[in-house]
Amino acid sequence: MNIEISKSFVKDTQKITDKRILAKIQQILIEAKQIESLTDWANVEALTGYQGFYRIRFDYRYRIGIYCEKETIQFLRVGSRESFYKKFP
Repeated sequence: MNIEISKSFVKDTQKITDKRILAKIQQILIEAKQIESLTDWANVEALTGYQGFYRIRFDYRYRIGIYCEKETIQFLRVGSRESFYKKFP
């Protein structure tokens, strides 16, 4: 699949200082290039009421917000669970 990374995703990752979390984000980006569809990916769940928007739970506190259209995945936001749903979608 094709991957696009938004400016807000980059800004959100720059605010994270925990190297363990950053390593998990990097691993998710690597996995995203290798998958063929979102159903092959664990911890991906569609957001109700928003067609094409999904969230990836990769840590007990952190979420990644993505938008999937055909063969393209757009990484839009990343953040802790407490503030993530206020900013996404």
